[in-house]
Amino acid sequence: MSTDQNKDLIRRYIEAIDENRTGDWAILDHYIAHDFVAHNAVHPGVSLDREGIKQGAELFRLAAPESRHEIKMQVAEGDLVVSHIVGRGVHTGELLGIPPTNKEIETEGIVIHRVRDGQIVEYWAVTDVASVLQQLGALPGPPG
Repeated sequence: MSTDQNKDLIRRYIEAIDENRTGDWAILDHYIAHDFVAHNAVHPGVSLDREGIKQGAELFRLAAPESRHEIKMQVAEGDLVVSHIVGRGVHTGELLGIPPTNKEIETEGIVIHRVRDGQIVEYWAVTDVASVLQQLGALPGPPG
């Protein structure tokens, strides 16, 4: 696949996550390879395989059911796609042990996906979790 096709695959994968309003994550099997490996968990206690990505997606769907992701920037080289992603939603379900606050939350991160034969086979991510915790009142904000 070309780098443009790889970037499109990642965009469609993110859209599939945003569009899912049920707990059935079988749709992700189209995007994620059987031998998929995440190099860091999307949520504490979630496995680093394809089922773990589905579990993480469900945890966030329950915490902010109408959340959306925006890919601000994407760069691809070879089989790697790097995306700067911003997620926005309303915290209406438990998240990281924090009960619903009904506050709007926004987080951003850098995600690297490795693609092979039209599917995602590896995943690395750095997400600003501290900012989310501050927005939810679980951590003090930055000194002002």
